[in-house]
Amino acid sequence: MKVLFFITCFIFLGLSAHAQEWELKRSANNIKVYTRELDSTKINEYKAVLIANTSVENVVSIITNGNGLKNWNHKTPESETLLKVSDKEYIFWMKNDLPWPITDRDHVCKVSVEKISPKNYKIDISPADTILRLPEYNTIRIENFKGFWLINEIDENTVEITQQMYGDPKGTIPSWLVNSILTSFPFHSFENLKEILEN
Repeated sequence: MKVLFFITCFIFLGLSAHAQEWELKRSANNIKVYTRELDSTKINEYKAVLIANTSVENVVSIITNGNGLKNWNHKTPESETLLKVSDKEYIFWMKNDLPWPITDRDHVCKVSVEKISPKNYKIDISPADTILRLPEYNTIRIENFKGFWLINEIDENTVEITQQMYGDPKGTIPSWLVNSILTSFPFHSFENLKEILEN
């Protein structure tokens, strides 16, 4: 989920570091993107929130379709479900196409689905065994990432979707450059996701 894994699918770091307050960076079309600093790293964390006219079941179906992640994650030309462990656990692979001279990134992640209540889900994202998909030539494998989705029904026709993520893209990308795209990448991904969910 990449410099771009910061989008799609992304990445919240589960360390004991203290975090600063969330700062709203962009708000439009029922999409809000926030970022905040973490004391343990120069790379920020982001949170994106979407209100969509859809059902909880539809959201879960789209998010857990590894082969379809490329259809809405920004700058993600390839994605694949490598393994379906169960109806509640999947292994996904995603590749992010980044502009020259930045090297493309990819990652292998475990996606775990938890049904909190009949209309509320949490979907955790964490690194998976990379042996399932070896890195491609001229691609950097991201291994330090963590995040989650929260999917909550507001009413029978409206769902609130939250994605919170952190990830270290590795390589020589300066932290200021990584942080500069933590607003645009999630925002464009959520624009694409909203269109798919509502059509």
